[in-house]
Amino acid sequence: MVGTRSFTRVVALSFALASLLYLPAHAEQPDGRPIGLGLWLGGSMPIGAAATLVDPGVAARFAAEYRFVFAPLYAGLHAGYSRATLGELGTLETYSAAGTVGVRIPVGDRLSAIASGFVGYGFSTLSVGESAGAGGSIGYGGAGGVHFRLSPLVSIGATVGYAAHANTYQGVHASVGTILSFPMPGFTPREPRPTIVPLAAGESPVKIDPIELDTIFPVFYRYYDTNPVGRATLRNDGGTAATSVTVRLYMPRYMDVAKTQAVPTTIEPGQQVSIDLYALLTDEVLRVTEGTKAAVSIEVEYTTRGSTQRFAIDRTIDIADRNAMTWDDDRKAASFVTAKDPVVLTFGRNVASVVRAAGFDSINLNLRTAIAMTEALASYGLNYVIDPTSPYAELSGQSHVVDFLQFPRQTLEYRAGDCDDLSILYAALLESVGIPAAFVTVPGHIFTAFSTGMTRHEAQAFFSRIDELVIHDDIAWIPVEVTILNDGFLQAWQSGARQWRENAVRGQAGFYPIAQAWELYPSVGLPDAPPHIAIPAPAVIDGAYRAQLTRFVDREIFPQVSRLQSQIASSNNNPRHINRLGVLYARYGLSDRARREFERAAMGSPPYAPALLNLGNLHFLSREVDQALGYYERAHAVDPDNTVILLAVARANHELENYGHVARTYERLKQLDPDLADRFAYLDFRGEEARRASQASEMATLVIWGEE
Repeated sequence: MVGTRSFTRVVALSFALASLLYLPAHAEQPDGRPIGLGLWLGGSMPIGAAATLVDPGVAARFAAEYRFVFAPLYAGLHAGYSRATLGELGTLETYSAAGTVGVRIPVGDRLSAIASGFVGYGFSTLSVGESAGAGGSIGYGGAGGVHFRLSPLVSIGATVGYAAHANTYQGVHASVGTILSFPMPGFTPREPRPTIVPLAAGESPVKIDPIELDTIFPVFYRYYDTNPVGRATLRNDGGTAATSVTVRLYMPRYMDVAKTQAVPTTIEPGQQVSIDLYALLTDEVLRVTEGTKAAVSIEVEYTTRGSTQRFAIDRTIDIADRNAMTWDDDRKAASFVTAKDPVVLTFGRNVASVVRAAGFDSINLNLRTAIAMTEALASYGLNYVIDPTSPYAELSGQSHVVDFLQFPRQTLEYRAGDCDDLSILYAALLESVGIPAAFVTVPGHIFTAFSTGMTRHEAQAFFSRIDELVIHDDIAWIPVEVTILNDGFLQAWQSGARQWRENAVRGQAGFYPIAQAWELYPSVGLPDAPPHIAIPAPAVIDGAYRAQLTRFVDREIFPQVSRLQSQIASSNNNPRHINRLGVLYARYGLSDRARREFERAAMGSPPYAPALLNLGNLHFLSREVDQALGYYERAHAVDPDNTVILLAVARANHELENYGHVARTYERLKQLDPDLADRFAYLDFRGEEARRASQASEMATLVIWGEE
């Protein structure tokens, strides 16, 4: 058994050795990989009085650390094992734990210098022959060294240090180790940020000059994300290549973040490149109601000779007012067509509701809605007023002169506008209810057209004059002269059609569908609170709409009415011709006129069965199914095998849920005309299932007029 004092010194020595073998590996990305795990092997050499008692020893240690983000510091814990001899006295084994704090100073891309201190506790066992003793002690010391990063995960290191214990032991120590660095759980490592040297623009070998900035038009603020607001020349006047080149443009107040520009990543010495400058603007720019200037910062960052450098240049850019535009591209006006503006939606959908409630379902819905929209604007008191400061007739031929265009809500608020303002408003109202609109341009003038949704062939069968239509991609569009809306829809249509004919033949007419123009010039939403607009009462709109629609119908069917009236007169009031006149009226929604002719045709004895059928159809369309069934049954009594009459009887009974009558009548129809029966297959179903089937087949509101 050795003395207590000697044993204490040995324990201190072994603990010091274990503690100094721990050297944390500080990763190159302390913010991305803050956790380090290390394994170290080394040895110790006692100095002073301890050298007479203790031989050199060996040790192994496992260490764990955490690296702080806010400073180049770390703190950690380790657990270790060491072994040393005391001459011929015996063997000393020590198990230890310690806390360590340290600092890391980079001296290159991969090499770092380390300095640390420790304090901890060790428990040792001394074996002498067959005898053994044990004890613990506190030790302290410090170490310094270097480590080299092989990869973000693996580093190697070496250290030397000094340890002491209660002034009874002193020693020097050396160790080598391997360290693994890990990110925090759920944290993705990121590349280290380079050390950036800020420069003044004149000090940098890389220049961005000259810089040309265009005037910004707020209405196109979304357009500038993919279309330039200016141009610049980037050149390298230095003797080495500039790599990792980045250019950013930022406008305080009008951009949330800087916009990174598309530039070459490397610029060789003496090379210069032209670049376009883009800006991701916010809708804040739409608050500019008077032209102004704004600050622009253009920042250039690059790497040369291993050093990352940065400089910025400040400029000013002109911002026009939000109503400004140039006519270098007529499609630009589409940005003002704000179909989703709350004011536009409210006006447009109120008018559309009047159209839906008024009937005339046999007439093209887009046409009916456009007629109602025209009459609603006239009733609202909208007026055409030439802008004396920026008339379209003059500015449309000068592509770089700035014009003043009104947004639809402004035109409604002012109740006035010139031809471009009224065209924009009319297009926005139509688009707000799902009707495709287009701008039509002729020399010195712009107006609007809307799609009927009909093909050329369908339009030829419906309209009396195909030359009053614009055929675009095989779809029939109706041109409307917006400056004379107060003269009624028909007059505005005829004027627009005449201008199109006269200029299209000379190749001087332009046609720009709004939806296509929006792809390049998106519409915007004004950030201001919407004004209050007093929409005309539904009864006022309905009265004007019905009168104009009746005028349209009279114009379209007049030639056919004249021909049929001549046939009626020459045939001594033949019910067949009278009934055909009624069908003509019915198809154009003129129910009162149709009913009068059907009643005339049914007055004979026996009554004319198709006329009775058609009288029933009028009641069926008005949802007066009981009265419709009465006429259908009278017609069936006169002509029991007429398949159209059989279908009408089955449908009326189906609506009244007389399913027994439906089954008998529909079965007879299947025998006589299987194809017609198949078109109305929903009659084989009942209740909700039948309703869904009729809606899916679009047969619920369809009637077949009897013409023979």
